[in-house]
Amino acid sequence: MILRRTSFPFLILSIVLTGCLPSSCNRVEPRDISSADSTSRAMAASMPVDTLEIRFAREYDRNDFRSPRTIMMDEAGRLFVSDTQTHTIHRISTDGDIDASVKLAESIPYLAGQRGDTTWVFAPLEGRVYTLVDLVQRDSVDLDLGAGDERSMRWVLKTDSGFVSKVLDDSDGNRIAFHNGAGAIEHRVELSAASWRYAGFLRERGDHVLSLSGFLPYVFPISEKKVDSLRLTGFDSPMLARTLQFERGTTDQPPLLSGSAAVAGDWLFVLNMRPGWLHIDVFNRNGELAYVLTEPDPAFNKEYYPTDISARALTDGSFEIAVTITEPAPGVQSYSWKMPRQ
Repeated sequence: MILRRTSFPFLILSIVLTGCLPSSCNRVEPRDISSADSTSRAMAASMPVDTLEIRFAREYDRNDFRSPRTIMMDEAGRLFVSDTQTHTIHRISTDGDIDASVKLAESIPYLAGQRGDTTWVFAPLEGRVYTLVDLVQRDSVDLDLGAGDERSMRWVLKTDSGFVSKVLDDSDGNRIAFHNGAGAIEHRVELSAASWRYAGFLRERGDHVLSLSGFLPYVFPISEKKVDSLRLTGFDSPMLARTLQFERGTTDQPPLLSGSAAVAGDWLFVLNMRPGWLHIDVFNRNGELAYVLTEPDPAFNKEYYPTDISARALTDGSFEIAVTITEPAPGVQSYSWKMPRQ
């Protein structure tokens, strides 16, 4: 999907971070990129590519698994997937089998957190977070997200102290808010730049929150008092030239560079939206590219489309990584990766 300089239609929230339309992809692209992107491109080109080891790759041919949008992994390696078309949360075993599911009416569910047997699910149209225990609904909290309108975009993350929300609203302003457990705002940070720069999920890293950007090679570390920016040095994409064109005002559509990212240990696993196959960039805490990962035997498939990523660090220094896909068929891919010795 593409974003124009006009407002963000909230009703298409579930597909905002899903790539570009054919009308914008099938064109002769400009080649000029910024000097910072040139440095990143050279760095990325010098990196060896590590191959992931596949654990399972499953397509789920069932009526309640049509549009997997968010994914999270628990301490045991089980996966939780939200389907925004069928309003369903699925729990997937370490073997790839769906062992439990629950439907949340018309909620358009986005996973907001997972700890132990508890899963938090954000319903953006309602501004509500549902608490599920073993996928049984136990409670819900209404968050103070401001007046807003149907064009606003909203993301929520569950933290130990409550919730963090991000609202991008052309009429009411762009902001990050820290909420207590009852949903009331305790701290609020304004986002002064254009909305498109901040469109993306929220992730927790230690004592601060990362605000992801789907359309820029940046993440934004956020505390209760300020917003910082961290450039992902080494991030490369065939779409960087069109990003520069958009910033110069010579095109009205920024391209999607990254669908999502996951924090595991000291590392940030970034889902790089390359056409054809899975491509993951791994950055250290300073935002520097350290590893490039790809699926085994990558072969070009123009229909391949991943939507979200989750990762966890294991005690032996390896990682488990899982990705949801919508094309060529809705499913989940699970991998393991052993980090090479430095």
